[in-house]
Amino acid sequence: MDLRSLLARRDFPAELRLAAKMTLAGTLAWWIASELGAHRPIFAALVPLVAMTGDPFSALSVSVDRILGVFAGVAVGIGLVHVDLRETVLVAVALGAGLLIGIALRLGERVNLQPAISAIFVLGVADGATSVGVTRIWETAVGAAITLVVATLLWPPDPIRELGLRLNALRQELATDLAAVAESLATGDDAVARRIDELRAHSLDAVREVLELPSARQALRWNPLRRRHTELLPDLERRIELAARLYRHARSIARDVFDLRVVDPALAAATRDLAAAADLALTGTAAEPPLERAEQSLSAVFAGDSVIVSAQLRQLAADLRARL
Repeated sequence: MDLRSLLARRDFPAELRLAAKMTLAGTLAWWIASELGAHRPIFAALVPLVAMTGDPFSALSVSVDRILGVFAGVAVGIGLVHVDLRETVLVAVALGAGLLIGIALRLGERVNLQPAISAIFVLGVADGATSVGVTRIWETAVGAAITLVVATLLWPPDPIRELGLRLNALRQELATDLAAVAESLATGDDAVARRIDELRAHSLDAVREVLELPSARQALRWNPLRRRHTELLPDLERRIELAARLYRHARSIARDVFDLRVVDPALAAATRDLAAAADLALTGTAAEPPLERAEQSLSAVFAGDSVIVSAQLRQLAADLRARL
């Protein structure tokens, strides 16, 4: 994926909002824990930083696994502070125990590192048994509570908006990739050769977006401030699924054009019309006129390697026709 595509997929306002939420939650947690008697409540301020995520498909954009990891790590660290062992041995035990717990509290495909990090943190800041223990546990609880409140009430994640942004990015990429296919079919240009790897990456991106749909559905269900948008989800789901199917065809078409070096103006015209029809369909607009033109162009292709490319284009057209 090129730099332009990467930047197009980043939501800088959302990243700034997440930073603001983390700052507010961490500051509030520190202040409240301090008012309740904690001395330098590091863990109260730490929880929002490790628990809040930029995941727009999390119900509250909060990782419960990370919060549990902090609690578990603090508990391990507290226990080790009271053990009379050499410092290096304590660190080894804290890391080993924390990582074992992290395997049980893994985050997706990754081990949850928070238990190990928090355990080491406790060992590092402990200056005696009285400075840790219960205080660290309840200040962590204060941080967790503030994190949940801020994540719920301040700029809660918006799965519908995020899906719309991702669909728009897919739509633009598909238009660009099909334009490259059309250019190669019209002139024999190496436009497809230059974009074949990017097109493959875009196709995989489209599949990943489909796999994210259940998470988006669940996020809407559990998000009290976004639940009213649930009725908008089915249409977005259909269009994202369509984008993934169209990209599967586009990838096969590009590979055939690249391998067979087909040059055929009729196929080029059909590809441009199909690109226009796909763009309209993915925006929810009637796509009949360009689709009909493409089907007419394809009906006149009978010879040579053009038939192979034509067959792939017909499948793309059929998928579009089935969703109109």
